[in-house]
Amino acid sequence: MDHWDWLEGATEHLKIVSNVDRSGKPLKTLVNIQTGLVRSDPIPTDEELARFYSENYRVEYKGAELPRKRQALRNFRRVAEFVRDNSDIMNKAGRVLDVGAGSGEFLFIMKELGKDGRGIEPNRAYSQFCRDAYQLNVQTAHLRADLFDSGGYDFVRLNHVLEHLNDPVKYLEMMAHWMKDDGVLYVEVPNIEEYCRTKSRGRLFHYGHIYNFTPWTLRAVAAMAGLEEIPATAQKQANTTGVFLRKGVKVAPQTLVNPESGARICELIRQHVADGPRVSRRSKLTAKLAARLDETWSTLWTNSYSEIGRSVAASLAR
Repeated sequence: MDHWDWLEGATEHLKIVSNVDRSGKPLKTLVNIQTGLVRSDPIPTDEELARFYSENYRVEYKGAELPRKRQALRNFRRVAEFVRDNSDIMNKAGRVLDVGAGSGEFLFIMKELGKDGRGIEPNRAYSQFCRDAYQLNVQTAHLRADLFDSGGYDFVRLNHVLEHLNDPVKYLEMMAHWMKDDGVLYVEVPNIEEYCRTKSRGRLFHYGHIYNFTPWTLRAVAAMAGLEEIPATAQKQANTTGVFLRKGVKVAPQTLVNPESGARICELIRQHVADGPRVSRRSKLTAKLAARLDETWSTLWTNSYSEIGRSVAASLAR
């Protein structure tokens, strides 16, 4: 068995759990009951994904070609919280690579902290925004192994990107190739187990999310790519789908079997379809409205995106 066999799953182990996406459009989603990996079927090709992410993704997913100032503030605050919570790792990172740079908030904070940062973003409008609004070194490109130097980076970030890629093991191997021998890779993806508990009924699946990971399947995919969780952060990140990884030894796909994971995610999806979210929709909408009002008010008198970023970055020094 190779890693692709593991990702696809044997026919007898696959269970259909949905035939539509969160908008009601046709999208077949399968669960491998031997591992708990949730994936779309069929898996999109490189060409299909290139077309989708170059032009359509940001408008379809965010509702606009470019980020609003309140969205930038939200992203800057999240980055600042991440840097504070993981200062022991981030302080050591001199050269930083952001794969899937989005609208550039992470790299801008890194620049303000004196880091040497580069990024890649496939969406033309967003990558141009990174260059125009923040003067960041962000390429407009899709992932290829020859984009960056081997062993060139202390810290590589793959934040809410892996679920969009059609071969997560191959691309994690690519990230490891770009890391220094003692480098760190941070991967974060949506947690399908948490989504089952909190998303409104029928809002689980999206064309862009080819793979839906549990904490266990994320670490299994990393293990097949020769990456292992950093012991210093393992306890803090336990049962989450945000993980700090270092280079290790590749684990054979056939050893990564977990029927308990498969049974658990099947039951969570069943409960989601039957019962809907356990967090009331009213309370979620109230919290979201309050957050948006705060973000809008906080950026009302701000002249530029960079000004928002510098203000948040300055808070890290206090």
